[in-house]
Amino acid sequence: MKPRILGALVMTCLVLLLPAGVLAEREEPLSPQALKIANDLNCPVCEGQSVRDSNSQLARDMRRTVQERLDEGYTEEEVYDYFVDRYGVGILREPPKSGFFMTLWWAPVIGIAIGALVLGTFIAQRKKPVQATTEPSAGSASDEHDPDDDLSEYEQKILRDLDDDDSLRNGRQ
Repeated sequence: MKPRILGALVMTCLVLLLPAGVLAEREEPLSPQALKIANDLNCPVCEGQSVRDSNSQLARDMRRTVQERLDEGYTEEEVYDYFVDRYGVGILREPPKSGFFMTLWWAPVIGIAIGALVLGTFIAQRKKPVQATTEPSAGSASDEHDPDDDLSEYEQKILRDLDDDDSLRNGRQ
């Protein structure tokens, strides 16, 4: 009987404490403007997550700070500046499109253009030797070496080796 009473007491405590834990984790709802700002900020703790999506304590504090500043009458830009002053430009999910950060926006375009130029140059150089061999010149015809002569020479050597091999096989059998 004692284990039943103890079990019932433990279950009752868990049932009573569960809503308190859930209520402690619940945050104050954010305004749409605060959600937008929180989505535009990187979480300093969680790599690759926005402050809006992160569950870290720092992200919760940052969301609360965003909402408080908006409630105090700060503009979006002032809230962004507040976080940039404290965490640096890396806190922004999209770097500003001015100054040095302009290279971050144009670097992929420049990289693709340079890659296309290198690829085009490579292809053009590969085609040049093919075009030169297909257009024989009148004076160089006698100077050129015919590759078919080399092939026929090798072919004759292979045939001789095969004949020698056949004759050795026939002699041993």
